[in-house]
Amino acid sequence: MTPNLNLPYRWLPSGTEPLFRHAPDPGSLVALGHAVWRVIEVAEVPPADWTQDEREYVARYHRGERRPYRVVLRPAGIVGDDPRSRDRDVHLRACDASWHVYPDDHYPLCASCAEPLPCREQMASKIAAASARQMDRYSMEGVCPSCEEPVTSRQKSLTLPDNLEIPGGPPITFHAGRVECRYAAREYEIRWVEADPNRRRTTLSCPGHVTNHNDGTYECSELGDCRGPQATHPAYSVCRCRGCHVRGSFGCRPGPDAQLLRRDAA
Repeated sequence: MTPNLNLPYRWLPSGTEPLFRHAPDPGSLVALGHAVWRVIEVAEVPPADWTQDEREYVARYHRGERRPYRVVLRPAGIVGDDPRSRDRDVHLRACDASWHVYPDDHYPLCASCAEPLPCREQMASKIAAASARQMDRYSMEGVCPSCEEPVTSRQKSLTLPDNLEIPGGPPITFHAGRVECRYAAREYEIRWVEADPNRRRTTLSCPGHVTNHNDGTYECSELGDCRGPQATHPAYSVCRCRGCHVRGSFGCRPGPDAQLLRRDAA
């Protein structure tokens, strides 16, 4: 039995306690991939055996404070000292992993399938219910799927013709003027563009870097392709042009090809 480390959902085993930044103690029980495992051995990986990725990870993020380690796991149902038990052992390697640890040897199991709770059947039911609920949000034309309220003609809105949640379903309209709805609209629009990037472009988000100049203008690295000051950008910075701030409130000289966005137009 090998633990499934790539579950298509976030599994939070019942009765466990999260362990971050450290390896679990030998002898403890951990939940992994819808199974319970006994930690048989924990050993630090010698630096000479580190992979290139591990070296870069340690150097970049932890400066040697957290080092790669090996963990040997054995199915919790195997007891005794039979040497053949080692045939069921699983060897894992980690550096900055998180673990779900049971506080003792008493842990909840499903009476139907004997898997640790919540079991795969429960997770499948939960995902199916969530999927149905998600589809309901996108089934009513003219109703914002974020707040589930109608969008009137007097409200600022974003309408996209393709329904990504219900193939062949009605067009989707978001409140674009409400903060809580605008975020959902922006994320949906990004997905919509990714479905046909050659013919579509975002309007609520721009991939460019914005520089805030000292004369009341913004300069975007996307230049003429900038979506405008109303669009969100992944990065912002204050102008560092030579001499820009020397003469007080004005005096900035952005490049001749800069797309200048007036601050009061946002």
